[in-house]
Amino acid sequence: MVAQEHKLGLFISVPVYFCILGGCAFWAHKRMERMEHDKVSDKLTAHFLGGQNFGPLMTAGTVFASLFSGYTVIGVPNEAYNTNGWLSLRWLGFIWGVVFGYLGTGIRLRKSSNIRNHQSPVDFITDRYQSQLLRYTIVFLQVVPSIIYLAAQVTAIRSTFNAMFELDPDAVYPVIIIMAIILVLEWVGGLSSVAATDSLQALVMLFSFVAVPSVLAHNDLGWRDLDPSTYPRPDYYQTPSEESQWNFWQFSLSGFAFFTLPHLMQRTYAARDLRSLRVGYTAMTLANWFTMPVGCFIGTVGVQFLNNESVASPFAAIMEALMDEGGFAKAVGIIAVTASLAAIMSTADSLVIAISQLVTVEIAYPLRPDFTPKQISWCGKFVSLLAVVVSLLIGLLWRDGISALGAIQFPVSTQAVPAFLLGLYTTKSKTDIHPWCIAAGAFGATVYVFGFFFGYLQAGGPQPIDAGISGFALQFVLIFFLEVLRRILGVSQSAYISHHKKNDDEMDPSTQDLLFPERPGWDVPKLQRFGDSTLTPELLGKSMEGVNEPMANPSWAFLLFFSITVLTPLVAENQPPLDESTESFYPYALPATVGGMPWWAAKILFLSLVTCALLLLAIWKMPNHFPVDEKRIEKEGINPDLVELTPKEKRSRTSYDGQNILVSSRRSLISASMKNLGMVNSTEEEGQETKDNRRRLSALVFASDPVPEEDENGQVSDEDEFIDHDVKSQSKEAKSSDDDHFAES
Repeated sequence: MVAQEHKLGLFISVPVYFCILGGCAFWAHKRMERMEHDKVSDKLTAHFLGGQNFGPLMTAGTVFASLFSGYTVIGVPNEAYNTNGWLSLRWLGFIWGVVFGYLGTGIRLRKSSNIRNHQSPVDFITDRYQSQLLRYTIVFLQVVPSIIYLAAQVTAIRSTFNAMFELDPDAVYPVIIIMAIILVLEWVGGLSSVAATDSLQALVMLFSFVAVPSVLAHNDLGWRDLDPSTYPRPDYYQTPSEESQWNFWQFSLSGFAFFTLPHLMQRTYAARDLRSLRVGYTAMTLANWFTMPVGCFIGTVGVQFLNNESVASPFAAIMEALMDEGGFAKAVGIIAVTASLAAIMSTADSLVIAISQLVTVEIAYPLRPDFTPKQISWCGKFVSLLAVVVSLLIGLLWRDGISALGAIQFPVSTQAVPAFLLGLYTTKSKTDIHPWCIAAGAFGATVYVFGFFFGYLQAGGPQPIDAGISGFALQFVLIFFLEVLRRILGVSQSAYISHHKKNDDEMDPSTQDLLFPERPGWDVPKLQRFGDSTLTPELLGKSMEGVNEPMANPSWAFLLFFSITVLTPLVAENQPPLDESTESFYPYALPATVGGMPWWAAKILFLSLVTCALLLLAIWKMPNHFPVDEKRIEKEGINPDLVELTPKEKRSRTSYDGQNILVSSRRSLISASMKNLGMVNSTEEEGQETKDNRRRLSALVFASDPVPEEDENGQVSDEDEFIDHDVKSQSKEAKSSDDDHFAES
């Protein structure tokens, strides 16, 4: 607990921090109003995706604060102090796994969003597999872990804030008030408010991560100042047990599944461009060095600082001891305690709006498809309230601590990974997996995860294998078995079969063809908002031509997987042995150290440099924009379905599944222009009309949003808001005669 003499600083820093958050929310609210007034974004996109206009700095700040949660600031030091010592460096490997999955899948998800206007974290699955059963399976696998994750933040807020101000540990009103503040900030400014406050919280956390170890080292409390022979916990210098090594490896790999969490996928779609995402990936990679090793440092040095005193919250006790030093150290301690609250809130607000978007767009909007984006955004605010209430109930009633919540949350979210990997990286329709096989595999693996946790781990059994990793492997076995069985039984694999009817009585307005047509009508979702064509494996693969994509490079993926694997300290366990009578090392068998830390811990840090270099190399090779060969397009044309949407086309949603008239018209004009040109190579000199047509084609493909003109009343004219009637008519005429012209492209 924080001593009375140090509370004055917290009474100043915490209210000031909340006031600044309120200012960020006000700015975000005005930003949303401006986007709506200027008609650069519809209400839904502005609220849930910040108008898809987050630049590099905003993207980096919100990704950092969303990823590095309260567990980073408080949990890692507490883990290092209480149980794991230097083995808490396992979080370093975990974050490498997170960046691996987020970077590896994010580039392709972003590209598919650019050509198909995916906005919800489940839109890719809906568009790619065209199955309601699989769609809502993934919704479940994203919402449930997010609710559990949010409940963990509730538990962290209560323990941190109550300890901070010496309140009753069971007091609930502080956490209710703080969650209410988070809710109001999200209501006022949407994701823009969340991202702005995230950026502020990231700065506060970064300062504390740099300042705290600096102050400790200045007071002769660095790793080099530790002596294994006098260290209060000599067992921390011993090599890890075999079980600890096994769990270290599994834990490092489980971070890969983090990309399926909706609050991270939101950032993939909210970024302005690929350059912004690139900066975000770089921030995640470099920030790992400023967070996880620092948390381990605070905890292990804290053992010496506090002489291994038994305390409820080692982090709080270490910060209080810093404040006792006075001067700059006291200021750093106050900021660090405030940063712990900021870290928890930054993750909590991201989870609230992610849950709100999923439930609103995937459940409420389909039930009320005629609602305008403005109306459905109000529904989203109610869902946010519901998410906060449910997470409060779980967090306040749960008695097994944050670690137990994480033990179920991570394994459940891992079960969404196979659907995304198969959807993103299947190369041919002939090898495509039926969506029901994937849904059945995910369902079976999820039942296994819950059964393993509540039926085995909660009963006190040892943990021989991670529930998420084993569930992931089980799911692939189930999917393979079910797909083989389906093909043996002769169920049709044919793709591109038109579905003009969902059943005998109900017409389906979508013009897309079904990849797996022999399914009941209730399983076919509305797909009109994604475009007129089907998102086949071939189309997705063709869209990535010319893009340096790390996950599509098997050598890079294997090398990165191997580099994360070798971080595990594969050593003989519990060496050197301790003298049981004195619980210290034998004088003739002291542990080998590097810079004051165990040699095997130093090895983890050194090998992490290789993993970090591989990730930075992949990021460095990323383009700032998806490449397009303009000369080739003018000469040979382009598949109109691969033409990226302009920002205005992305942000012009008017109903749940309304056709995107802007991009549909432009693509039809592209098709008509290509037909007029013939797109046949010729040695003859081109006439002026042909040259004009080629320039017209190029202008259509590389269209940019015009600056809207206002009338005398300050309103944007209809001509600027929509493609005019003549262009629409032209497009419809072109479309009717060109439906199959580029089917082979």
